[in-house]
Formats: sequence, structure tokens, C-alpha cells
Amino acid sequence: MIASTNRAAWLAALAALCAAPLLAANVVHLKGGKTVSIRTIRWNAATREYVVQPAGGGDVSMNIPLKDVDHIEIDQPAEIEQARELLRSNRGAEAIPLLERVVASYCMLVWDNTAREWLARLYVDKQPAKAVAMVEEIVAAGGGRVISAPLRLKYWEALQSSGQQEKVAKDMDDAIATGPRDLVPQAQVMRGNLRRAAGKKDAALEDYLRTILFFESAGPARAEALFKAAELLDELADPQRAAALRQMLIQQYPDSDLARKAGGKV
Repeated sequence: MIASTNRAAWLAALAALCAAPLLAANVVHLKGGKTVSIRTIRWNAATREYVVQPAGGGDVSMNIPLKDVDHIEIDQPAEIEQARELLRSNRGAEAIPLLERVVASYCMLVWDNTAREWLARLYVDKQPAKAVAMVEEIVAAGGGRVISAPLRLKYWEALQSSGQQEKVAKDMDDAIATGPRDLVPQAQVMRGNLRRAAGKKDAALEDYLRTILFFESAGPARAEALFKAAELLDELADPQRAAALRQMLIQQYPDSDLARKAGGKV
């Protein structure tokens, strides 16, 4: 890992690596359907364009503005496969330096964001602020594109762990309002948990009940909503409805740990 005292040196090295041409280059797909087979490629952050040497073009180079690029194909770095094997062996700590190297040396070249996503998942428990940074760099690199639901959940977990409660609440509100739909029930349950922790019991109960009523196929998220809603109804002196929700949890999710916990209170 890079020590915080070496941050300036790290940033300087990152800038140099981003400017260095890579030999493992394949194809730039342009908007409109044309392609450029390439021998080397590097990203010029100052001009927001790629500098490439076309395959078979000798030392001739050409600049391709980012706005003209649909997507890029780049050979997978060896570090990605090495990191994948380490992750499969539950040796995530050893994968971190490899992934950090990819982020640095493949700036705006596809694999940097793959490495960032894996790093975010590795950082989330012990270095949540770094996990947040990785996800936000992915979003920024993609022009604000929506990230996958599993990564968004990790992002929220990291935001909470790093004390950014207002930011996570806003992003959850956005997800609930705009989707994607498969993320909404999980977002509602997590927002309900935040509201409950803040003492907003009625608002939290609404989030749980909306998940129960409108997302019957939400699986674990709905099971959690049933369990948490029953707990809140107990706190709100409504034991009859709490018992009904626990019974629903047991009947619909009999193999879940939450159903087993609820069974002791029915």
C-alpha cells in the first residue's frame, strides 16, 4: 500500500504512467461504426483524447477525441488475471498492489475501471474512504454512467462507514426515484435502516412496508423488510400487525436466518 506521506510522489508517478504508451493495444471503435486497429495507445488528460499509433502505420500517430470514441478493446493486463486468481483464493490483500498498478498504467483504457471496482470491494471494510473514491472515479470516467447494482450497494456501505450519511441518503433517494428497479427494494431497506437509526420510526416503517407490498420477488431484501417492520411495529405498540408480518416471513422465507429468528417470537 502507498503511505499517505508519499501521496505527492504517487500522484506524480500516476501522471507519468498515464502518459506512457502501452504495447498491448487492439482496437478503437468509433461512433458511427468505423474502427482503428492500433499498435500503441495512451490517454492525454489535458486534451481529452487518445494518442494512438495505428497498426502497420510505422511511427505515425493520430489523435482521437474522446467524444468520437464508442468503446475500446485492450488486451487484458497480466495483473488482472493474477489478481483474479488471488481473489478466488481469498488472498485479496495480495491482489491490491496488482490492481493499483492497473489503475495507474491503464488510465482511461478499460481495465483501470475493472481494477477500481475490485479495489472498491476490497477497500470497503477497512478503508471505506478509498472505496468511495474508487467508485466515484468510475462514475466520473464514464461521464456519470450508472454503475451496477452490486457495486452501488458497496458504495453505500462505504459511504456509511466513512461517515457520509447525507451523501448516502441522497444517492439512495435518487436510486429509489429513478431505478434501476432491481436496486429499489434494497435501497428502500437500507434507507429504512438509516431512518430507524436516526429515530425516524414512521419513515423507516414506510420504507419497509413499501418493499413488502410492491416487491414480492425481492428475496432477501423483502425478508429483511418483513423482519425489520415487525420489530418496528413492536416498538410502536402494534403487536398484532407485528405478529402477522413475522408469520408471513416464516411462511414465505422458511429457510432464511431471519425466519428462524422470527420463529422465536411467534
